[in-house]
Amino acid sequence: MIYVLQHSYKTEYNNFSDEIQGRKEYLYDIFKTYFIIKYTDYSIDNFLHPNYYILESFPSNIWEKYYFIVGDTDFVIRYIKSKRKELANKILIVITCKKNNNSFFEHYLPSLNCSSIFIAKLNNDEADYYDGSKWGLNFKITLSELEFYNCNKDNMIDRLENSFERIK
Repeated sequence: MIYVLQHSYKTEYNNFSDEIQGRKEYLYDIFKTYFIIKYTDYSIDNFLHPNYYILESFPSNIWEKYYFIVGDTDFVIRYIKSKRKELANKILIVITCKKNNNSFFEHYLPSLNCSSIFIAKLNNDEADYYDGSKWGLNFKITLSELEFYNCNKDNMIDRLENSFERIK
């Protein structure tokens, strides 16, 4: 499984390493699989500022068809367009807002050669974020991620369909 997490420089993320560790614990709780940072992408003009992280399940062949992308809308669109071939035959799960990018989400995304595509449930094109500390998590969490975390279905596709919006 691949889990792409955009680095955030917003003031509420004063220590992003806490978010990475929290996400790894969240993923372990769901999948009972460890995740490692496989790759960190840095800004071309400043190698001290990461753009995003790729977490990979360990061992890497566990849940290998699942590909999560978490970040703001512009990042997610750029990432998906640059990795189109890599996403072929994957089950893609996108956690972001739409923010006036309906054509990307309604036309481009479904045209990908993914076996299935899910996006976070939205409220007026926005993903609602909650303070994860209320549930013992040290990162902001969307409603879809919270529902996914708490879903009691055994089948992964059933869990995704219960917690996210399926668009393909």
